[in-house]
Amino acid sequence: MLAFLYPLKIRKLSFITLFILLAPAPLFAQNLFLEKIDICNAANFCMDCGDPKATCDQFTLDYICDQINRKYILKDAFGSISFQVLVEPSGFSCVLSHTDVTNGPLTAELIRYLNGNIWRAAKINGKTVSASVNVIFRFANGRISAQMQRMDLSELKPPGDPTIYNKTVAYTNPSLNSYEFTTWTKYNSPLPDNISKTCIVDKTDVLWYTTIKGLTRFDGQNFNPINEFNSPFTAETAVMDINVDKDNNKWVYVDNKMYKYSDAGWQIFDFKKFVTPGAIRILNNRHGDLLFTTEAGLVVLRQDKVVVLNKKTIPLLPSNNVNYVYEDSRKRLWIGTSKGCIMLDHNVPTTYNTSNTPLKNTYISNATEDESGNLYFSLTACNATPGDDDKEGIAVLRPNGTWLHYTDKNSGLPSNHVNDMLYDKYEHVLWIATEQSGLVRFNLKDGWENYHNNNTPMPGYTINKLAQDSKGVLYAATANGLLRIKKRR
Repeated sequence: MLAFLYPLKIRKLSFITLFILLAPAPLFAQNLFLEKIDICNAANFCMDCGDPKATCDQFTLDYICDQINRKYILKDAFGSISFQVLVEPSGFSCVLSHTDVTNGPLTAELIRYLNGNIWRAAKINGKTVSASVNVIFRFANGRISAQMQRMDLSELKPPGDPTIYNKTVAYTNPSLNSYEFTTWTKYNSPLPDNISKTCIVDKTDVLWYTTIKGLTRFDGQNFNPINEFNSPFTAETAVMDINVDKDNNKWVYVDNKMYKYSDAGWQIFDFKKFVTPGAIRILNNRHGDLLFTTEAGLVVLRQDKVVVLNKKTIPLLPSNNVNYVYEDSRKRLWIGTSKGCIMLDHNVPTTYNTSNTPLKNTYISNATEDESGNLYFSLTACNATPGDDDKEGIAVLRPNGTWLHYTDKNSGLPSNHVNDMLYDKYEHVLWIATEQSGLVRFNLKDGWENYHNNNTPMPGYTINKLAQDSKGVLYAATANGLLRIKKRR
């Protein structure tokens, strides 16, 4: 049998940028993926519905993969292609859409195989119906494998309306049209899942994106999964946190273990040798030293030397349960614990629980600084309860020592609970990720803008983490997919 290399397109499966959000899907008659095939009788069908659902035996999928592995040389292939297959009541099948924008010969052959098989149709109330199902083909370790990919239909429904507690500000969003919004989900891309808590951009502008069902890298064009073929993790490993140090080593916290990824490969960092509890967050200071927050104190890793800061070494520390730490441009260390904040200025501590500042009875959950030396802290109430707490919001410490406190009662913040902040040095604005209200753009004076799923192509209103590359491109980890925001040229 003639074997040939699927040139370039198999060497590197690529997925083009979507310039609009995949619209929230009704449950009937919709092509799911970007590349559509208009040869099917698709007037009416439901997606992954029925009991039982439409399916294809794993034996059949394995047979298809075996034929492809025999015919193609796949040693340089990586990534995945997803297919949406319409299964008619008779059991005949027809591919509706897929994710491979190259539309190469291997993809065409997979479509022929999928269209040529007899499937078991879905049933509703005992009657066979037309239904679409998804099949994913993965390329790794020189081979192709396949499996059914069941859908969570709730993820295709609109996430609902954002909650805007601020009723006094009319958000005209004058800058909105200057941005290009792109959204990826696990249904229109190789993302392993839609729910993400964190992400980072490394020093080569590669986005490392965590989800609750796997970690992936994104170079701006291609998604490259982290799985059992290139890491100690499986394709569905839930990553708790990730960060990058000054040498571009990646630090990944998985299953109560700390991993370091460098040019030498993957190594385990013996974190529990220093403190028993696992890490809460992986952070770093301005010099790239690693800072691990834990329930037993702060672990500082500097040039392979480890220092533990806790109530034993700093008696004024409000609690050993450290949630966040930030080093400002004056080399002051701000530490947020579950029972309040402390600041170390050349090892001289200042506590804030009895102070007349916005930090009283709160702890800092994120921080950033602008070129003028203004410090911005997002606040979480020490005894936080569900709802909109006016003790939260954003505290601002000016270089002259005065404080401001922005809330949804006295500013343009749409709500008080902030998940992350990022100071954009390219546009000189503050980006604010909120739990319930989407993304906020603040021009540091009086210009507050609020972007969410009701006024932009954003996938939802819960924004968990922000990251930015060296060109100013902004990425957001959300509860509904990956969001990219680029300045229009």
